[in-house]
Amino acid sequence: MAKKKFSLNLWYCCSALLALAALVMIFMVSVRVVDAVLGVEWYTLNGLQAAFGYKDGNVEIFAFSFMNLLTLVFALAGLVLVVLKACGVAKSSLFDFVTMGLFLVAGVFFFLMPSFAVSNLGSAFVSKLGVGAILAGVLTLLAGCTLCVKALLKK
Repeated sequence: MAKKKFSLNLWYCCSALLALAALVMIFMVSVRVVDAVLGVEWYTLNGLQAAFGYKDGNVEIFAFSFMNLLTLVFALAGLVLVVLKACGVAKSSLFDFVTMGLFLVAGVFFFLMPSFAVSNLGSAFVSKLGVGAILAGVLTLLAGCTLCVKALLKK
């Protein structure tokens, strides 16, 4: 019995480490702003700038984006829930499914970060996906998949 409990906690710890790594990736370049005609990169935004907005001097380049904030909140909430489950505070198996859903939705939303970004630049510039958003999306999807595998192996 003790060995089974340890292996289940290992899945939770693996999922928590993946989610933590994904949250660290929000400090990398998540959105790149490229000139639509020339293809020259003008601005690079990390995940926090894409969510809360970005000003260059007195000019607001990107405004607050609720959907990008929701992406970060889902990833953080999933991390908190999986840590609670790993510590044994949460006993319900419903936590697994809620956490798995949060991670999977956050993973998909990370890939949609450029389309959620609210740009004030006009149509001359295009927002593209950055490395940070790609890595964060892959890591949160992996965190959700580890919980899915854990649920399948539990039976």
